[in-house]
Amino acid sequence: MSYLFTSESVSEGHPDKVADQISDALIDHFLAYDPQSKVACETLVTTGQVVLAGEVKSQAYLDVQEITREVIRKIGYTKSEYMFEANSCGIFSAIHEQSADINRGVERKNPLEQGAGDQGMMFGYACRETDNYMPLPLELAHLLLRELADIRRGGKVMTYLRPDAKSQVTIEYGDDNQPLRVDAIVISTQHDDFDKDAVMLKKIKDDVINILVPRILKNCQSVCKYYSTIK
Repeated sequence: MSYLFTSESVSEGHPDKVADQISDALIDHFLAYDPQSKVACETLVTTGQVVLAGEVKSQAYLDVQEITREVIRKIGYTKSEYMFEANSCGIFSAIHEQSADINRGVERKNPLEQGAGDQGMMFGYACRETDNYMPLPLELAHLLLRELADIRRGGKVMTYLRPDAKSQVTIEYGDDNQPLRVDAIVISTQHDDFDKDAVMLKKIKDDVINILVPRILKNCQSVCKYYSTIK
């Protein structure tokens, strides 16, 4: 049976592409002047306005407004009737220094052990590992963060939690492509300072093991076909 398949593309002047090109240009300039720069930059564009935001650690000083205007100029927004024009649009910069906590996780004394910030490859597919057709590692990662948010809002345990958090779950699969076991769980969360670093790390780790994970196991049976694999 014949069928139609449609793909979409947008030009360099599309707002999403404009934002991407500005972010790319800022990163390129930082690295050109300081190859050790650490840059996490986001751009938002709307009628007559550009907003730059993010965290940077670099020895380079850049005129981010002029770099932004040059990108917009090169794309072709050079007429006032466009309602978005390189020389007259407003540019608000909220770029600030990289968090010391993030930097400690990235920089190493040995360059060969250099870390990274948010690096990953994204893909998606439907499968039968869970009732909602999500891959088991992703579903568990979602469940961990949803449960962590419920704990934070409840305010009874893990009272040091702040809103921003990430999770990562690694599942070992067998030769038959079926899940065998949970190999690793990583939780990264904002939290209040309540003691020395080593004490906080132990407390948070213990709470993840003794509070968070048991709640996932309790609630997971209804959504996860492979509930027994993570016991």
